[in-house]
Amino acid sequence: MSWDVMVFRFAGVPPASAEGIDDVQRLPLGPAADVRASICSKLPQTRWDDPTWGMLNGDGFSIEFNVGDDDPIDNMMLHVRGGGDAIAAIMSFVTPMGWSALDCSTGEFLDPAAPSDEGWKGFRAYRDKVIGQGKAGEGVVEEGDEGHGGGS
Repeated sequence: MSWDVMVFRFAGVPPASAEGIDDVQRLPLGPAADVRASICSKLPQTRWDDPTWGMLNGDGFSIEFNVGDDDPIDNMMLHVRGGGDAIAAIMSFVTPMGWSALDCSTGEFLDPAAPSDEGWKGFRAYRDKVIGQGKAGEGVVEEGDEGHGGGS
């Protein structure tokens, strides 16, 4: 189980929500090597053992970067688990690159100036209810959710 965030790049002003995505306005994120380098420049502890799937173990959270094998990379999906301040980590590389982060749980893009944590909090509350751990479960990686391909 993960909180999912999809990263896009747009020509002009990005839409406020998923409903405003215009495929004509979408641009690729960039060449695969450049995308990985951009992420690593802001989050140097990110591992790319598989060039299509990066892994960051942050302070109480993890982010899996599903970039696929297309080159250039059109968009990427982030699978976020745990607790902590994952939004700050995401915005640390998305904002300087001019990319946009779509919170898949709310259907809204995170505002670079004041990103909402509504989706992240909602995911953690739901996860904690499902696994029955309440607040004590924050930062815990669920069994079977250790790496890419585990969870949903």
